[in-house]
Amino acid sequence: MIRFTDSEIEQLILDDAPLGDLTSALLGLHTQTGTLTVTAREELVACGTEEVERLLEKLRISVHQRVPSGTVCHVGDPLLSASGEVSAIHMAWRAGSTMIEFASGIATRTRQLVAASRRGNKATTVAGSRKHAPFLKKIALKALMAGGGVPHRTGLSDTVLIFKEHLLFLGGYEQLARTVERVRAQHRERMVVVEAHTELEALAVAQSGAHFVQIDKMPPPGFAKCARECKKVNPNVGVIAAGGINAQNARAYAEAGAEVLVTSWMYAASPADVKVTICADDGSDD
Repeated sequence: MIRFTDSEIEQLILDDAPLGDLTSALLGLHTQTGTLTVTAREELVACGTEEVERLLEKLRISVHQRVPSGTVCHVGDPLLSASGEVSAIHMAWRAGSTMIEFASGIATRTRQLVAASRRGNKATTVAGSRKHAPFLKKIALKALMAGGGVPHRTGLSDTVLIFKEHLLFLGGYEQLARTVERVRAQHRERMVVVEAHTELEALAVAQSGAHFVQIDKMPPPGFAKCARECKKVNPNVGVIAAGGINAQNARAYAEAGAEVLVTSWMYAASPADVKVTICADDGSDD
């Protein structure tokens, strides 16, 4: 579970209103109360609602209803509703709605990718790469998981993933078995993944003792043949497809034998379309 600190939630307020909301102050809106409602304008997977609830509560706005991240919402479904001082509602409005839109867009696209892959193989895992926009790791990963995906690697510290660029300094694929043996001896509890770009490289990975071969940018027909050959060499090696994976080809890769699909496609999602309605306590729209 991705957890945002109190200081990160408070920073959302400070980024948008470092010295308060000048317009609301000049209009005297601190003396009035109202309600804020966020609803879906399209089918989407909600995400970021927990953080927006905490944002609202920081501003002493009472949240009456909120759907959990990962909830599938249809047109007109409410995602969140709250009430409180109108000036506080205006302070939270844009920061909160933008977070929900951005996170729900990624979550929705991830769900599309998961659905496509499961039509090819229900056991295939969709994994998001670490190629998300800088400074957005937490919200990107939360949205990925809300949509049914998992992080491929959260960073360089938590996964052993050997690229060709590493092997340039270690004797290449010809010396890969020795390299893998050394890595596994040093850190026995970690899985070792090695990237390959050709069938010859993939077979070298399968023979090396690595736990997974990650085959990069190989079209599904070639991938299927390569995966079969790798399994002949080493039935226990896992096979990962990476590079150019999207909702249009995910099924084909899953059918071709990919156990994991690694992609950053979901991070380029357009923001989800939500409607924010602010009403005065007398029922009139703001």
